[in-house]
Amino acid sequence: MKSIWVGIKCGTLLATGSRAYAADPDLQQEWMMVKKVNKMRLAECIEAMSGVKVSLDAMFDVHTKRIHEYKRQLLNILGIIHRYDCIENVEKSQWRKVVPHVCIIGGKAAPGYEIAKKIIKLCHAVAEKINSDTDVGDLLKLVFIPDYNVSVAELVIPGADLSQHISKLCSI
Repeated sequence: MKSIWVGIKCGTLLATGSRAYAADPDLQQEWMMVKKVNKMRLAECIEAMSGVKVSLDAMFDVHTKRIHEYKRQLLNILGIIHRYDCIENVEKSQWRKVVPHVCIIGGKAAPGYEIAKKIIKLCHAVAEKINSDTDVGDLLKLVFIPDYNVSVAELVIPGADLSQHISKLCSI
């Protein structure tokens, strides 16, 4: 099926005023279909790499970069722990208000960078706790994608609903 929205014409469409098409139901339907296919591909990849089955209805929240203190992976993991704690401590009747998240952290650590290696170990430990909690179920999942590279990015980026690029602000 040749798309009039996705592909070569897309660049022209964006450059010539895509706002006129924002309310187009055909475009929205095709966009959602493409997004779902990409999320399915990513979910299959996650399950193959980690054994974790994730819900396609969840928000895929991605943070992929070389593991480093200033790139805030540790802060992100602490935020995931906080989200888990909030889910654990809210009444189950309120869980319907919780937006399900699949948190995906990916990257590499330099061989001699001990703190980066500890961040990866922490991520795995937190993932093990969260992913094995049957009460929380699909409300929150955490996966770590090792050896993140361009080939993996081709699966991850199109499947992401939210891509976090958290880095240090420029210093003067």
